[in-house]
Amino acid sequence: MAQISIVRKSQLEGAMRLDAEYYQPKYFQNEAVIGASAFTKSTLGELIYPIRNGFDYRDFGEAGHPYIRVGDVLFGEVNYRDAAKVDISSDTIKKDVKIKVGDILFSRKGTFGRSAVVEDVFEGSIISSEIMRLRIKDERVNPYYLSTFLNSRIGFLQVERRTHGVSNYSISQPDLQSVKIVIPPKELQLGIANLVKDAHHEKELSYTLYLQAEQLLLDAIGFKNLDLSHQLYWTVPFKKTKEANRLDAEHFQPKYEHALTLLGQSGLQVKDVAKVRKDPFKARAGQPFNYIEIGNVHSNGLADSERGLGEDAPSRATWVVHTNDVITSTVRPIRRLSALIGEEQEGYVCSSGFVVLQAAGIQPEVFLVFLRLPIVCEILDLKTKASMYPAISTDDLLELPVAVPPKRVSQHIVQLIGDGHRAWRRARQLLEEAKSKVENLIEGKA
Repeated sequence: MAQISIVRKSQLEGAMRLDAEYYQPKYFQNEAVIGASAFTKSTLGELIYPIRNGFDYRDFGEAGHPYIRVGDVLFGEVNYRDAAKVDISSDTIKKDVKIKVGDILFSRKGTFGRSAVVEDVFEGSIISSEIMRLRIKDERVNPYYLSTFLNSRIGFLQVERRTHGVSNYSISQPDLQSVKIVIPPKELQLGIANLVKDAHHEKELSYTLYLQAEQLLLDAIGFKNLDLSHQLYWTVPFKKTKEANRLDAEHFQPKYEHALTLLGQSGLQVKDVAKVRKDPFKARAGQPFNYIEIGNVHSNGLADSERGLGEDAPSRATWVVHTNDVITSTVRPIRRLSALIGEEQEGYVCSSGFVVLQAAGIQPEVFLVFLRLPIVCEILDLKTKASMYPAISTDDLLELPVAVPPKRVSQHIVQLIGDGHRAWRRARQLLEEAKSKVENLIEGKA
């Protein structure tokens, strides 16, 4: 339904903006809430040092400085584990694009308006040009509170109002600096900061539990004592190269043959323990849906999603997923992009870049960990085709040998993954609670 709002000439803010979008009623209502707050108010620009943008870099590698891009900045957290790496000397990096503990990272375009505080685990990382670095100079403001304020409805509506663009929204430094910040007493800010820190603790617990599950599986299927070192030279009979229709040396690394021999002892392949699910998604105008794309997958085997309307559905929004499905990316499998669909994600939609697998002869939690094992992903990567957009076929994935651990080990892995998922959900709940507390404080409901 179309909305009509009448704006006085005195409200045109110096005629700097004349587009109707800028004068939506929700923005005026938000300004009224801020104005009515009894707490001290200031602009963001008055509370921080000059804003710094990052820089563009495209030569990524497996090692080096973490390179934080816009997709790595989430509401209240930085996904540093899955960040790209740039292998450049620290002497060549501008100090302005390095980050330190207490900085706030803010996504200025694309998925704009997300902010998170830098913790010690990502100090010294580099930010891309899509991200702004905010560094507080006013001691009245706690960085965790300020970041949560920007993520809250009251902060986000201000940011949204100041964006420019049609489809690829962005915000400029001057516009961001003009955002109004409400400053409660420090003890109230500290309560919000503690919620965010507790959320980070739960998130770290989730990753730790996943790593324990992975190590348990590696040991159970015999990889603990297997020689998986990368050899400098080896010989292969010509017959093998002809059978494989490959001449690249990497394909015949001895470690891959050792791993495949070990996995093949079970006599099982992926197609024996899982079925491909193809439940097509049909976008409908006005109907909301949650979309999981490649960039939403985290290194603990979980995936976030983006909510949108049917008319805005990307062309790659293809498959409907269900509880306990395992989705795995066919594109660049070396990146270990597999995730388990949780109960709360029933009916979500995923990209065509995923194969959706329904585990049948193996617990889905165990299957997830297996598909994300580094050596398994390396083997899958050997079978990719094309160089610009390397992908593996579904048939090659289904023919991958699978090792199933003993029942006792499987149960332990299921427990660890379940505990990790619950920790992840608690982290999300705590971040939402922190945002609600900010909104209630400002609205006088606390």
